[in-house]
Amino acid sequence: MLTTAQALAQFAADYSKTIADETGFLPQVSYDSEWSSPCEVGKPTEAGNIQWRYVSREQEYHFENIEHALEMTLHHDVIAYYGSGYSGPMFVTADGEQIELLQVWNEDDLTRLCENLIGHLLMQRKLKQSPSVFIGCVVNSESMLSIDNNSGEVIIEVAGNKERRVVASSLTQFFESAQILVNPDNESDYQAPKEIKAGLMPRLKEVMKSLLGKH
Repeated sequence: MLTTAQALAQFAADYSKTIADETGFLPQVSYDSEWSSPCEVGKPTEAGNIQWRYVSREQEYHFENIEHALEMTLHHDVIAYYGSGYSGPMFVTADGEQIELLQVWNEDDLTRLCENLIGHLLMQRKLKQSPSVFIGCVVNSESMLSIDNNSGEVIIEVAGNKERRVVASSLTQFFESAQILVNPDNESDYQAPKEIKAGLMPRLKEVMKSLLGKH
């Protein structure tokens, strides 16, 4: 049986192959010379995009800083999902929803993620909610795809809301059932604009601006 990190790497490889087979190019994001990533492939296109391919880290990042700051243990699937490699966003369909899977683009992105996760988990603690960690956005929705930090279940939830819908029993099971989406719906607000930006935190910032009506 594959580990979570192996399942992620395999899914990402399948994602790149599927996109390449359908479009003739690897997945692409808007190019930013000041926001580079180990997973970039080749040179920017004339349209200002850069192709990318998932790249595994030499050593998994374990998020001890978050665990120490909050005196808690992160679920191993959370650690594997964000600490195993670098990647651009991946679009899938699961449980009848179109979902954008957020991924870490570079080390600066990882640093910002850690800061954001501490605030997110502290908010949940204040609201006396079971801890969860977001890993994606539901297209055309304010809902997030998350990992329940206690059970490891993959869930759909709205930030600050206690209601949660289980999508998969584990992240590995989610990757087994999710379908790669070559052409996601074009949203007027954020998830699939003409220019898809790289990096988890820049993308999440777009999402939050949209939900707050700050277009």
